[in-house]
Amino acid sequence: MASDMERKLLYAFRGWIAFVAFMDLGTTVRCFIENRSFIGELPTSISKHDHNDPLLSRILGIYSVLKAITLIHCTLFIHYKPVVSMGMCVLLITLLMCGSEVLYFHSTALTFYIIFPCVLNGLTLLGLLMLPRRLLDSPPVTEDENVELLKQATAFKRRRPKKNN
Repeated sequence: MASDMERKLLYAFRGWIAFVAFMDLGTTVRCFIENRSFIGELPTSISKHDHNDPLLSRILGIYSVLKAITLIHCTLFIHYKPVVSMGMCVLLITLLMCGSEVLYFHSTALTFYIIFPCVLNGLTLLGLLMLPRRLLDSPPVTEDENVELLKQATAFKRRRPKKNN
């Protein structure tokens, strides 16, 4: 059974994963609002790709929404190893995609729009890799906190002696 400190750390980490998913949803919105790719611009003499083509931006938007959905599931079902593994895979794919676009394909420059998501995804991937295995093996909390509070309140009412008039 996980200690109280480990449980608090797990809740904080789940919040972090939700934050990364929210950032991906922001990327999705931005990809569909802007007509050109916002990932980066290279001089036309170096660039092999047309950065004004909205197709590239829409494809990144669809990938970002799929990644956000995956990370939201990882946040909600973090006690299940296959879901954590799926979250790690999507983060690794994102890091490989950004790295290959900068270093191999040279389709974008190493800018804030590449560095910031890589740092977020890298930290999240490290966190998922370092997640204590016993937290993954523990049974998930299935009851809602409000249900637990209601149970405690009704138990308290039953224990209280009745007043005699």
